[in-house]
Amino acid sequence: MTIRELNDSEKVEYEKIAESYGTIFNTLKWLSIFKGVSIYGIFNKNNKLIGGFSLFKDKRWGFSIYRNPPFTPMIGPFFSIDSKNLVNIIAKRRRILDSMSKFLSSINYSIISISLNREIFDTLPFMWHKFKVIPGYTYVLNLDQPIDKIIQGMSVNRRNDINKGIRDGLTVKSVHDFEMIKSLVLKTFYRQNKYIDTRYIDKVLFEFSNKNNSFAFVTFCNGRPVSAVFCIHDGKTAYYLLGGYDDKYRHHGAGALAMLNAIRHSKDIGLKYFDFEGSIVPQIERYFRGFGGQLIPYFRINKAWFPIEVLLKFRKRELF
Repeated sequence: MTIRELNDSEKVEYEKIAESYGTIFNTLKWLSIFKGVSIYGIFNKNNKLIGGFSLFKDKRWGFSIYRNPPFTPMIGPFFSIDSKNLVNIIAKRRRILDSMSKFLSSINYSIISISLNREIFDTLPFMWHKFKVIPGYTYVLNLDQPIDKIIQGMSVNRRNDINKGIRDGLTVKSVHDFEMIKSLVLKTFYRQNKYIDTRYIDKVLFEFSNKNNSFAFVTFCNGRPVSAVFCIHDGKTAYYLLGGYDDKYRHHGAGALAMLNAIRHSKDIGLKYFDFEGSIVPQIERYFRGFGGQLIPYFRINKAWFPIEVLLKFRKRELF
């Protein structure tokens, strides 16, 4: 098994495999909007490309930090395995992940902190190579059921939010004015005193997004935009990527109504899943949980140069 950075002539084949076995976050179109991203191929013993992953290199305070690209919840790996025998599948997957663990350990890093695709649940090779493995969680809603049943599966609080919004005359519209989305997203970040790099929001909204890979819904109160939901999607799953809220015109049902319309639209265009891209922040996790999705784990792997790791244990003990 070999892992190396792809050359341009190999990227067409990479894209085919990414579309079949990866997510939209593994595709070239998504990765191309970020500077500093390297795309790696996984090659079998016959030097055939069978999968890949990406890394985003950042430089801070003179340290080389490898992480997920901005707004990218998963970097891979994804791969095809030409076997139907369960034992062989596990063995081949293990070899791929072991090769990836060795490769990551060999690069000139100060810190590595990356989240893996949800399908990667065998993290033993990373543990054996001294990575710290941290679970994360998201909620994924199965869209293969009637919308009435989906709503019925939501919490009482979430259904009450939706019903209150309807009673109070809130309206929800599909919007293509992404400046409106950006404005609501920034209001949320600024209200929470959180830093956000607007360059990457612009790249996602104005460079990447089109009618074939994304959609947005905004809830209006008396003609004023109050809450926004922005999603991107591949052929199977919609991902809730950005949301925003205008606290000046707050309404308890605005966010839930926008989310419900995003869920309904995802179902209408034939997607199978809606991924809320969950959070470990308790109040956000509780909000997402109320929409009735299934709790799904994913894994982040972390490794740092030992002196840095010691320092990080004081600042990021939950990760290192």
